[in-house]
Amino acid sequence: MRIEDLLLTWDPLGYGAGSYGPEFDEVMMALTFVDSPEQLTEVIRRTLLEAFDACPPEVEIFEMAQRLLASSSCQL
Repeated sequence: MRIEDLLLTWDPLGYGAGSYGPEFDEVMMALTFVDSPEQLTEVIRRTLLEAFDACPPEVEIFEMAQRLLASSSCQL
């Protein structure tokens, strides 16, 4: 699955799929410089906290980070 599709269908806070445009743009940018799921998890967590003052459980964020990194390596 494409990175964009993964992000567009993910609804981490229950606001509706597609409600996180600017936040997911930040995540897309982070994929160009992070080296591990742990780093990407921290970027996602920080981004959601700054924007919404909330974030899903770290396990859920970590699983998405793994999926995003796996998809990004497939697209290279």
